[in-house]
Amino acid sequence: MEPEKSPIELIRERDTFGKLLNIEIHEAKDGHSYVSMPLTADTANALGNVHGGVFFTLADMAFATACNSEESLAVAIEASIQYMRPVKSEGRLEARGMKIRETRRLGFYRMEITKPDGELVAVMQAVAFKKT
Repeated sequence: MEPEKSPIELIRERDTFGKLLNIEIHEAKDGHSYVSMPLTADTANALGNVHGGVFFTLADMAFATACNSEESLAVAIEASIQYMRPVKSEGRLEARGMKIRETRRLGFYRMEITKPDGELVAVMQAVAFKKT
């Protein structure tokens, strides 16, 4: 019998949208995560800046990996994002997720999206429901 896979292993294997965008999961443990992705002409909006949906998707991957990094299965029940400045769609974006607080069934997280030089460009707050 094959051992059950962790939530992070399932995300790495089955998140086809993340794969489509070449999102890399660098770290996911103890309620924290670090992910990044390349920016191309395909991630740009009409002005040549990173599309808002790309920011949200990268932050959402940081959220998913942070809230599932402690071996319990969790799903999003709320998320909001604040865009702080436009970013040209070239180079890379990084996102770090961190657990802020938790109750028995809920986890509260903050994700910071930065350029590689550390400049903060967007912030997401999200709530996860712990299924297990």
